[in-house]
Amino acid sequence: MATYSKETITQVLTSTDIVDVVGRVLELKPSSGGRFLALCPFHNEKTPSFTVSRDRQSFHCFGCGKGGDAISFLQEYDGLSFTESLLRLAESAGVQLPEKSDYDAAGDKQRKSLLDINSFAARFYFNTLNDPLKGGKARKYLKERNLKPETLKRFGLGYAPETGALLSAAKTEGYKEYSLEAAGLVRRGDRGDYYDFFRDRLMVPIRDTSGRVVAFGGRDLGGKSPAKYVNTPENELYKKSRVLYGLSEARDAMRREKKAILVEGYFDLMRPFDVGIENVVATCGTALTNDQAKLVKRYVPEVVIVYDGDRAGIQAALRGVSILTAVGLTVKALTLPEGMDPDDFIVSEGKEAFRELLENAQDFVTFYAAMNADKLQSIEGKTDVARELFTIIASLDDELRRDEYLKRTARVLDLNEWSVRAEYDKRTHSTRRRTPINVREKTETGSQSFNKDDCDFLAAILTIKPLHEKAKQMLSDVQLPQNVFGEILARVFCGCVARNSS
Repeated sequence: MATYSKETITQVLTSTDIVDVVGRVLELKPSSGGRFLALCPFHNEKTPSFTVSRDRQSFHCFGCGKGGDAISFLQEYDGLSFTESLLRLAESAGVQLPEKSDYDAAGDKQRKSLLDINSFAARFYFNTLNDPLKGGKARKYLKERNLKPETLKRFGLGYAPETGALLSAAKTEGYKEYSLEAAGLVRRGDRGDYYDFFRDRLMVPIRDTSGRVVAFGGRDLGGKSPAKYVNTPENELYKKSRVLYGLSEARDAMRREKKAILVEGYFDLMRPFDVGIENVVATCGTALTNDQAKLVKRYVPEVVIVYDGDRAGIQAALRGVSILTAVGLTVKALTLPEGMDPDDFIVSEGKEAFRELLENAQDFVTFYAAMNADKLQSIEGKTDVARELFTIIASLDDELRRDEYLKRTARVLDLNEWSVRAEYDKRTHSTRRRTPINVREKTETGSQSFNKDDCDFLAAILTIKPLHEKAKQMLSDVQLPQNVFGEILARVFCGCVARNSS
């Protein structure tokens, strides 16, 4: 595989300060010896273990073990290839690289070709939308949407005309038909002739984290297509499970707010942007994936899911809770009134009402219970919901958070907390540090078993005040055996239970 020479790579790295590169995306705090500390963006942590050394021009995380130079950081953080990372650093440092065609591998050439074609197509669609003679239908539709001109420009909205003029314009510019087909912009008919894939559609460019157009979404404006929205087919450049719409535009606001708002559609994202709420990303045409969740995790520790108020939206939100929690994100969620999406709600109720909803979003346990309220009317339903929550809670890698969510599960489902914990342990084989099942005690009478049930009972009455009081009352006239368990109970209840002296 062809690559740039070691001398070229060294030149780029020596012209780059890794502190500047990392400092653009992470909050660095000075430490000793020319080092800087930050919370690692590659795993969940509360105490900084991520270090950046200006002297060594390297980074290293003592928590997850990842490390390397500035190129490695961009590869990990932005998901770029080695060549893409090198090019970005070279451009920033003002280093002139040799022509890519001399060094790039076939895969990089293909990606470059697709990016170039998509860039051309984005300009073509944008210009067509704004052409007085060609873009009238799309402009009328957008006028009804009532988005600000600067919002439309920021997201590069365009129009693919009914006549399918992209193919002709692209050939005039020298693009080959097979390259346009590889980019998903044209298709070949049964007789071998090519035609535009997007026709009579409002065009929405989809960008990667670097802001480059990798695909398009097209909304039908003619009412003739069975699909309201169609997206670019997956190709060498575009994998829909790894892309989130709006991330390029939203990531600065996400870092600033330390929170992301997750919605489902293009206009559900553009509407908040239009009113100044910019930490919003969207899934479009696909259910939330693990790769997309990891992508969000690079930028923020918390996500608020805001999906439509219908049953499909609620189910999508419940699935999203599980996926986002599994990658270490703190998850809150809300649903809108029946039949409304974020776009509708902001238009109807206003920006501040939407902000208030976001501020009052429920933690995922409370949300999950609320969305399954119909099941909570029976004992069987409650236990089913509890076990569904156990699956989500078990994915947490923070024991303190896990402990708090188990408490909340018991409270919102109106179940006994210790029963919830016992069932959780049984079903998930939790590795939380607990008293061993068979602790041995040594007394004058020899060795006796101090079993797990005794341990669980003691732990329960020590941690749950109502249970402590109830047990104290019920055991006030009970004589306990003379062993360690009885001795501990007597001390717990301050001598309020009787002691068997025999």
